[in-house]
Amino acid sequence: MNASCMCPHQPPRAAYLRGLHWAAAFGLGLAVIGAAHAAADDAVVGATDVSRRVEIAGHRAAWATTANDRGPVPADFVLDHLTVQLKRTAQRQQAFDAFLRAQQDPASPDYRHWLSPREIGARFGASQHDIEAVSDWLSAQGLRVDRVSNDRQRIRFGGTAANVGAAFATAIHAYATRDGARIANSGPPRIPAALAGAVQSVAGLATLRFRPLHRMRGASGVWPHGAPRPALTDCQQMPCSHVIFPADFASIYDLGPVQQAGVDGSGQTIAILARERVYGPDIQNFQDLAGLPSRMPTVIVPPQGTDPGPPASTCNDSTTVTPNCSHPDDAVADQGEATLDVQRAGSIAPGATIDLIASANAGSVDGIYVAMDYAIDTDPVPAHVLSISYATCEADNSQAVADGLDGYFSQAAMEGISVFVASGDGGVAGCASLDSAPVPGERLSANILCASSHVTCVGGTEFADSADPGRYWSASNSDTYGSALGYIPEGAWNDPIDDTGATQVAASGGGASVFIPTPSWQTGIGVPAARLGRYTPDVSFAASTREGYFTCIAAQGGSCVVSSRGQFQFLLSGGTSATAPDMAGIAALLEQRTGSAQANLNPRLYALAADSANGVFHDTTPASSGVADCQASVPSLCNNSTPGPHGLGGGLPGYLVGSGYDEVTGLGSIDVANLLAQWDDAGAAGVNLNQRGLTGSWADPGAEGQGLVLETDPDFYGAGSGLLFGGWFNYDTTPNGGQRWYTIQGQVSAANPTSTMSIYLTQGGRFASPQATSTEPIGQVTIRFGDCMHGTMQYSFADGSGRSGTMPLTRLDSNVTCGTGGDSGAAGSNYLLSGAWADPATEGQGLVFDINPPQQNLFAAWYTYAADAAHGGGPPAQRWYTLQAIIAPGASSVADIGIYDTTGGVFERPTPVTTRPVGTASLVFHSCTSATLAYHFTSGANSGLDGTLDLARIGPTPAGCQL
Repeated sequence: MNASCMCPHQPPRAAYLRGLHWAAAFGLGLAVIGAAHAAADDAVVGATDVSRRVEIAGHRAAWATTANDRGPVPADFVLDHLTVQLKRTAQRQQAFDAFLRAQQDPASPDYRHWLSPREIGARFGASQHDIEAVSDWLSAQGLRVDRVSNDRQRIRFGGTAANVGAAFATAIHAYATRDGARIANSGPPRIPAALAGAVQSVAGLATLRFRPLHRMRGASGVWPHGAPRPALTDCQQMPCSHVIFPADFASIYDLGPVQQAGVDGSGQTIAILARERVYGPDIQNFQDLAGLPSRMPTVIVPPQGTDPGPPASTCNDSTTVTPNCSHPDDAVADQGEATLDVQRAGSIAPGATIDLIASANAGSVDGIYVAMDYAIDTDPVPAHVLSISYATCEADNSQAVADGLDGYFSQAAMEGISVFVASGDGGVAGCASLDSAPVPGERLSANILCASSHVTCVGGTEFADSADPGRYWSASNSDTYGSALGYIPEGAWNDPIDDTGATQVAASGGGASVFIPTPSWQTGIGVPAARLGRYTPDVSFAASTREGYFTCIAAQGGSCVVSSRGQFQFLLSGGTSATAPDMAGIAALLEQRTGSAQANLNPRLYALAADSANGVFHDTTPASSGVADCQASVPSLCNNSTPGPHGLGGGLPGYLVGSGYDEVTGLGSIDVANLLAQWDDAGAAGVNLNQRGLTGSWADPGAEGQGLVLETDPDFYGAGSGLLFGGWFNYDTTPNGGQRWYTIQGQVSAANPTSTMSIYLTQGGRFASPQATSTEPIGQVTIRFGDCMHGTMQYSFADGSGRSGTMPLTRLDSNVTCGTGGDSGAAGSNYLLSGAWADPATEGQGLVFDINPPQQNLFAAWYTYAADAAHGGGPPAQRWYTLQAIIAPGASSVADIGIYDTTGGVFERPTPVTTRPVGTASLVFHSCTSATLAYHFTSGANSGLDGTLDLARIGPTPAGCQL
């Protein structure tokens, strides 16, 4: 190995001497997974004394202000469907979280081992003692206890406003808001102190209303039936407007190979949450015209829900009286939402069963909330795919609402349910009204239903085809009205101007949650390093009504009934309401293809995004959007900014699309055929990470003088599940900033060539000294190897530096034992001495050796600190050296090892570096676990220093190692 090469400097396995501290922590995590079921500890201890109360924080709705207060509601006003969300003990929550991870781990015996709601309750729910204690207290307050959820985490109750207020020591008031009259607790709820350990939150005290997100406009003309023309609805004014039929969606997003393979969702069930029923002829006419098999949804009204009644079949076509076809009332708007969702999901997975779970509102509780409870807590669950096209912004809600929803969605994930939620149609202004012009003072906010890390949040894109539509659309149609020629470049969905020329809020929702933290799997290019919260959306599809989805809804003037002249009227639909059921339909195809429910798709989606070569995602960027001057202050296809009341300027600046992830379109849209091909097969498409053969030195050929030394301990956590540790030596982000080093560490699986793990910073030490150090996680990397000589490491720092990117990795020495499926061939003599070693007397520092018998090369990275570093010193005190020498095959000692110091580099940049010899060393391995390194510095900062390190191996001894 050339002395100027990337000479690995490996940080201590989370601060060398602390290496086993971290390994032990991971081992403990798996032990918890193996335990599967935590002890049934009681959180309620002692008698319930109502005179001693504590406040439950996070229950104040933003709109429940003094200015909006209209006084107490009548004492006999009845509140139903209220819910006490119970709190798991710390031990049970730890076991619950561990089991969720195990369900997604191909190496775990619990991989895809989904539980029923009752099984979750038995293993992770509240104890019977706690449930009875809370229930008895509610009953003693004159409240009616209706039921305990199957997962034993919620108690539903109801009662009069007077009794509810007295029970929680707060009055229930009426409030006037821009969304209508609501009720809420006027002060924070308070409960007996004895129950505080068992109660997480209370849902229903404040009115929770979800808004449907669909956007519809009537087609400007009618189409002749039986005489297909180009998919142009109006060419009287240029440019022509196109319509997305199911056949077009299939062409644009590569459904053709999937359909040809007979994957149509057969045997799968998609649940759609609704507040109204659908009109049967709308579904039938849509399917007939689109060439789809006839398949009607199954309507389910939850036993605890309210039947919304029969659907509307006609509308008032007057333009002067409302409601009318263009401006429907709330019930018809909800019916339109349900109809769009059924048609979109059913057109992508026409063989799937669709359950429309519908409930009208029940007092202060939204019907969508009631339907969601049924979809997730019914035993057995009715469907393993769940679509929700409703929203309410975080800024109008509370931590208690977010926690309650997250509790539902984490339960759904454990049951194998994949949940898809629309990101919102208000752009960055998630609270904006969707039916009026923009108003000053809008708030930056995300959809609270999207905030949970257990849902896939689906945003919107818009086709950037106006410059050359003939390149993407055919001049003739298929028999099913398809005319798209293939994929069409996309930007962000943002339509700031309506058909009359006025400004409007109509853009893909997105942003960071203020309630839910950034999940560990949400990493990669473009994911903000600051990790301010759960970032939304995750993926996107076309959402603009300018080239909207073909939709049939008689109650809004688009019946699709074919006239005697062979013509029919229809609607153009859009919004993220359309994209959530799009993704739900794709999930049904995925489940059929894999033969299993998949639960939370996000960890796998982000892992697939780490390798752009697989072709799964269409990335939206300023270039793909066609916007020449991309800036956040002007709403366009490169952002989700909002316009002002009187023009494009003056609105709320949003987020920009960009390479990789962005808070407008997420990871981008999906190539469905590639997604299905890569989903499980991707696990075998790369190198098995659970093997010793990946141990060695790796570098980015484009970043001189920096790299990575890896060590893999196969089967560290059990069969098929190993530990990968790496020392990453590099430089500061500015010239002359000096050397820096980090360690990375995480679990790897034989079933997945991709692994996401933490980046650790260890600081505070002094060269060859026991001076105390500290170690903290400061980011994440995702590592993948396409073969035994090449890989990638995607990194994202959360230290405020904003650093993120992808480092190509090339092995520096020849391959010894690595094979695609695992270790292949004999390890050979002293090769197994490679790995991490440290002197227990020197805190937070050590060496990683790479011994390569075929090339008779010894290379090591020495991670240490300045000889005069002060206690508590930061990263500038870090130092690393590299060691290099010839070593004979089988040799256990070597003299005259060169010690090199490399300077002048800049983090992940091709900046020239200078490598100088600064000393010599000798090394003797006494056994596979013990060695001595003697060093002598002749120049550089350590000139004149010499000494001896008594080294011990960090981690287990490799099988077969012997001297």
